[in-house]
Amino acid sequence: MADNVYYNAIMALHGLEDFKDVIDQWQRLSDNVYKFHAKQGLVLPNMLWSSDNGIDNDNLLSLLTGFLVSAGNLIDFYGSVKCLEYYLSYVPKEKEAFEIEKIGEKIRDAAGFRSEYRGVLSIDVSEWMEHFHETHFINVLKYLASMDEDILYVFHIPNYNQKAVEQLMQMLVMFFRIQSIEMHLPDSEELGNYIKGEIAEYGLNLDVEAEAMVVASVNRMREDKYFAGYTMLNRLASDIVYSVYTSSPPYDGVVTKAMINDFAPDGIYVSQLLWNNAKVFTEQYSNESENSEQVGSTGGVTISKHLGGSRNVITV
Repeated sequence: MADNVYYNAIMALHGLEDFKDVIDQWQRLSDNVYKFHAKQGLVLPNMLWSSDNGIDNDNLLSLLTGFLVSAGNLIDFYGSVKCLEYYLSYVPKEKEAFEIEKIGEKIRDAAGFRSEYRGVLSIDVSEWMEHFHETHFINVLKYLASMDEDILYVFHIPNYNQKAVEQLMQMLVMFFRIQSIEMHLPDSEELGNYIKGEIAEYGLNLDVEAEAMVVASVNRMREDKYFAGYTMLNRLASDIVYSVYTSSPPYDGVVTKAMINDFAPDGIYVSQLLWNNAKVFTEQYSNESENSEQVGSTGGVTISKHLGGSRNVITV
């Protein structure tokens, strides 16, 4: 197997077994294309990512793009950027839709002076839940399908409504070769262990009761529709350490439940953290609805063993 730093980074992620299985398949495909001198240009299946709250899709998209660029023989990239993101706003069926024109303009901008774009296009279709059978949405799919040989599509939808995920998949298979991938975070116990490990890096250890309380707080946070994944967990761990070290830290480094009661699942800290995050998310959601952002994955990509925050930057 050819060494691919992005492949290794993806395989090191916590959870996301479906995603890692697909990347492993594509790595074998790349290796076999090289080994048997196969004709390049095999069209990869597109993806539907149905994600848990807190999954950092932007980071995963960057890792996916970096993997495909490094593989060198899975996608024939062409244009001024390697990857685009588009937020598909809902348009009621009684109104005139201009989404196709907007997507076309985005693709033309990505093509640059080359006048042609080949790469990855990520499309968030969350606003269209319960509306996938409407004409406006079907017309967008028809338009995207006309460029299917040049563009790898990654469709996004949250997974809290499984009926909507199934309805979307039923529509997508009419127009694309596509793989449905469930993007799951690890369970709350593993996420609690992650926080425990982060705290341990500062010389502190949670006792049994404190650890159980932290896991309960993680449970409450991940049930919230605006849960921000590891970004929020990192903040929780940092604030616990700060709280302990700015009061009376234990001589033996063992943190008891009584020392961190403020971080209980029904405490003010968790409630405020969720409220603040919901405010940030809803403001961002409104901005995305008005104007989708374009990103290019041509250089450095943040790679982390978890799905939030940044630890290392790897440039290819």
